[in-house]
Amino acid sequence: MGTSDKIINRWLVVVGAILIQLCLGAIYAWSVFTPYLTGKLPDPENSFNFTKTQTQVIFSVGLAAFALVMVFAGKWQAKSGPRKVAMAGGIMSGLGYVLGGLLGQSFIAQVIFIGLIGGAGIGLGYVCPISVGMKWFPDKKGLITGLAVAGFGFGA
Repeated sequence: MGTSDKIINRWLVVVGAILIQLCLGAIYAWSVFTPYLTGKLPDPENSFNFTKTQTQVIFSVGLAAFALVMVFAGKWQAKSGPRKVAMAGGIMSGLGYVLGGLLGQSFIAQVIFIGLIGGAGIGLGYVCPISVGMKWFPDKKGLITGLAVAGFGFGA
């Protein structure tokens, strides 16, 4: 593999990092879910009828789980590599949201599924693209981190 191939491959890592962060950043689009959870829809039969405060608690638990799990995710990723951690994060995040949609008729279920499981999955997945990007671009750490975090923001 020549030098130009390595340069192209490392930029593909950046594209992958942005795409992963784009998916994980959907947590910031929480306001899209709120009408479905509070019953403020034209079809209230398909809502959960939570209070606005309850929806804010679910979101807050998700952000707290995200932040707390990131600490452990970084250590796990340093030991096991980014693939395992990113896969676990994707599975947990997706599973949390799917279970929340299918089984989350109660407030506690939503806190567990979307808040804890989904938030923990986002915390696991968030660490990997930034860490890998900084390792592959030691000369452009700020740029790569900025691009990855921008992907997270654009997910909203």
